[in-house]
Amino acid sequence: MDALPYIDRLPLRALGEDLAVDAAPTLHLSRPRLLDHRPAAPRLTVLFSESAPPARAEVEAMLEEFLRAETARRLAPRLMALADRAGVPRPSAVRVARQKTRWASRSSSGTVSLSVLLLFLPAPVADHVLLHELCHVVHMDHSPAFHALLARLDPLARAHDAALRTADRDYVPRWINPRSR
Repeated sequence: MDALPYIDRLPLRALGEDLAVDAAPTLHLSRPRLLDHRPAAPRLTVLFSESAPPARAEVEAMLEEFLRAETARRLAPRLMALADRAGVPRPSAVRVARQKTRWASRSSSGTVSLSVLLLFLPAPVADHVLLHELCHVVHMDHSPAFHALLARLDPLARAHDAALRTADRDYVPRWINPRSR
C-alpha cells in the first residue's frame, strides 16, 4: 500500500509546501503512526500493522493532529511577526482549532484562534486572515476604523476577502472541510 486511496497529499499553500501522503505496513505496531520525512522529503507516511490497515477516520484524525501542530508551530509565530511588523499589539494568546464556520477569530480576552484550514489557503490570503484578526486586537468590531487599518496593513484586502468567499471549496480538501460534509 503506497498511497491512501482517499488522501494522497496535503497542499499546504500557506506554508509553500505540498506533502505527499502514503502508507506502509510494518511489523509489531499496535497503533498507526504518522512519520514525517521533512526536511529530507516532502512526505508523510502512515505506518500501520500488516494485520490491521488503518480506518479512514483514524488516518484523518492523525493528519488533523499533524495540521494542528503545524498551525501552532508555523502560523502562530507568523501572526506574532505580522503584529510586530504592523506595529499593532500582539494577541494575548494563540489557540488552534478546526473551526466550522470561521478561518480565525479573536475573543474579548485577546486570544486569537486559528483554524487548521488556514494552512490550505494561498499564503497572501492566509496572511490577510491573520492581519484581519490583528486588526481586531485594536478594534473589536468591523467599524470604519477597523477597515481603514486593515486596508493599510493589507492593500489587497478586498481581493483577499473575495477569495475567502469561495476558499473553502477552492482550496480545502473535502476530507477535512466541515462545509463539504
